[in-house]
Amino acid sequence: MCRFVAYAGPERSARALVFGGTHPLVEQSWAPRELLYGSVNADGYGVGWYDDGRPVRIARPEPVWYDPELERLLETVRGSLVVASLRNATPGIPLGPEAIAPLVREGHLFVFNGYIQEFGPRYLRRFLDTVPDDLFGTLRSVSDTETLFLMALAHVRRGADPGEALEAVVREVREAVGDELEAQLNLLLADERGVAVTRASSVEETNSLYLARDPSLARGGIVVASEALDEEPVWTPVEPQSLVMAHVDGTVRTKDL
Repeated sequence: MCRFVAYAGPERSARALVFGGTHPLVEQSWAPRELLYGSVNADGYGVGWYDDGRPVRIARPEPVWYDPELERLLETVRGSLVVASLRNATPGIPLGPEAIAPLVREGHLFVFNGYIQEFGPRYLRRFLDTVPDDLFGTLRSVSDTETLFLMALAHVRRGADPGEALEAVVREVREAVGDELEAQLNLLLADERGVAVTRASSVEETNSLYLARDPSLARGGIVVASEALDEEPVWTPVEPQSLVMAHVDGTVRTKDL
């Protein structure tokens, strides 16, 4: 499983999203508190944001603590929508920058915090068969993250907004997996207007997810994160089997899945 943080609101430095709080994302690389599986998130990290309406990202295949210049770099990065992610790779899924979230394509950022049991042998081809040929041609790895991203983009092309696209992907994966196998499906899809995040699974237990409005580390904004970044009471758990949509204009909506 992975950990991520997403911010939507007034333009601000990206530094606080990775290094801010008493339990910052950078600390969650070696001391996460709520992982369902695994113990560290040391298989890479990425940060994405929008520059003049275009998504930009940095992605590295080493642990986030390897880069002593990252904090200073992120101080110079500003955006009204910022996403940061740590990777805890599933065995059998390729390593390397192309498999590290947030992935970027067609104006969107995407993160997958989860796991699909027997993804490669049972579901990879089936899921990719739902993707249009030209979108399939952009495939850079055979990771679960990129596969789910392309599935979501296929729905966006048909007119879905990010929330509707994720809702459709969750439904498709659940239908494929059924009650037989486990799928943990915390998905994030963002455009320059906002971010949609699911807390979902095919079983009763789900990965953790929190929502904070106007936290002290990001005043005036909304933060959605795998784990609360500090002890402030503004951090509330997102209900399991639900979708949250946070926009840069400050609006937040939730929906059952």
